[in-house]
Amino acid sequence: MDAEGGRQERVGRRQVKILALELAAKELHPLADFYARMLELPVTLRRGRLEVTAGWTNMVFIEEADFEGAYHFAFNIPENQITLAKEWLAQRTPLLKDDRGNDHFHHSGWNADAIYFKDPAGNILELIARHDLKNAVEGGFDSSCIVCVSEIGLPAQDVTGLARELCALLGLSVFRQAPHADFTPVGDNDGLFILPRENRIWYPNTGVPARLLPVTVRGDADGRRWQVRGVPYEIIA
Repeated sequence: MDAEGGRQERVGRRQVKILALELAAKELHPLADFYARMLELPVTLRRGRLEVTAGWTNMVFIEEADFEGAYHFAFNIPENQITLAKEWLAQRTPLLKDDRGNDHFHHSGWNADAIYFKDPAGNILELIARHDLKNAVEGGFDSSCIVCVSEIGLPAQDVTGLARELCALLGLSVFRQAPHADFTPVGDNDGLFILPRENRIWYPNTGVPARLLPVTVRGDADGRRWQVRGVPYEIIA
């Protein structure tokens, strides 16, 4: 999640699943080590391609020697495990803090709690417990508790225009707020496109600007397969 959402959400939305996510990266070996050793996720590295399995989402980093920039994406975790997840993650990598020193964020408008961190490429990652999903589990937290990639950032020069296009072509809705030129989320608790204005600083207090970067997102909305790729973004339904 990028910032506090409002409390409004349109009815009749589809269930959104991000099944595959393809991103660019300058170097793959540090990422392979991080995702395998620090996050303990299954990884495969071969010929300029790093695959990471995160629940039902298959993530792929493609090596591009001249690539510059950082993405934002989030992982859903069981709604009752944010405290355990924070303890587990803090032993492995530094947590991001806001300007008040907070490293645990309650987003009341989304009924969710989140923690943030970076990978070696500078990507802004998030573990988020969405309490409306009612997906509590028993026991401790480890990487097997990661449900999926539930958010991917798609910065835009025209945020509300991109939001309208995603909603129209994929049958989605703006999530729990009115469309806004600075920040608009589209989708649902299982899968969200996070649309910030280009060069807006990624939350929380990261100093990292949201840039338009090459991305491919493949997913499902109630059995209807779709794809978003680019930049400029191309939406295929």
